[in-house]
Amino acid sequence: MAIAQRTPLFDRNPQYGWYDYGNFEKHPANIWFVGNCATGSTARADAAGFGMSPDSPFLTIAYALTQCTNSTGDVIYCLPGHVEAVLATDLTLNVIGVTIIGIGEGSYQPIISLDAEGSTIAVSAASVTIEHMHIVANFADVSVAITVAASDFTLRNCRCTGDGAGLNAEIWVQDGALLTTHRITVEDCIFIDNDAANDECLAFGGTGAEHVVRRNNFIGTWGTACISVTGACTYMLIADNNVYNIQALVVDTGINAATATGICVNNRASTGNASVNQITAPAMVKCQNYGGLIGDANGPLDPIAT
Repeated sequence: MAIAQRTPLFDRNPQYGWYDYGNFEKHPANIWFVGNCATGSTARADAAGFGMSPDSPFLTIAYALTQCTNSTGDVIYCLPGHVEAVLATDLTLNVIGVTIIGIGEGSYQPIISLDAEGSTIAVSAASVTIEHMHIVANFADVSVAITVAASDFTLRNCRCTGDGAGLNAEIWVQDGALLTTHRITVEDCIFIDNDAANDECLAFGGTGAEHVVRRNNFIGTWGTACISVTGACTYMLIADNNVYNIQALVVDTGINAATATGICVNNRASTGNASVNQITAPAMVKCQNYGGLIGDANGPLDPIAT
């Protein structure tokens, strides 16, 4: 009987280190490190010979992306305290299959800071993942924080916040409107952004299929809707989200999936007093969705018509 010669673990010889073992499922290709925090090693640069060890990382995600290879599964780790400033030039994620993972908690969670009105994280390649990063709107009325123009994008376990009074993102995640961008997943994230200029938190205006929005917390003001589906999205899953849209002037401002099909289940939404419907999803299969007009109400659960 033949014996397999390969296991999920493999050995690698990192720069300035010793042989170690990695998980092939998580790291099928190159592992890169990025960090510009003043703590730790001072040996860091966007140059050849760096980026292969946390002791000598690249300075920016943008440069690390230039070292990645399409369709191999490269992973970029952002070290604690890293801040990636995005100004007039977008942070363009143009490598198929790349994953960007932040290491660190609280004030040391790595940050992508959107520092201009037109700043955006532009996802132009398929199968891109951003995980455990703190994405900050650090300018007034950032138009769109993340624009997705390719299928299979995942935003996981991230914090997305306005950085203070008048510093906000009008839209946090937007699919390629009028494009067929499939399988966008937003899961286990928190969005906090309370500004009267905000429009939508998640905006699905295209004709994609199999989008997933689950286990997220939303607190803020969004004039159109927090989760807004205006395109003909099919087989969509909207599940286990907690929504508090402070906006009190427009109806249907919690979850408005009026043009979507799929499953809408176990969502909790509270909106401003003038909102007529907290959750609208007439063409989706629905179960155990609850809504209220004010944010501090308590009482027996009573599923709402959606």
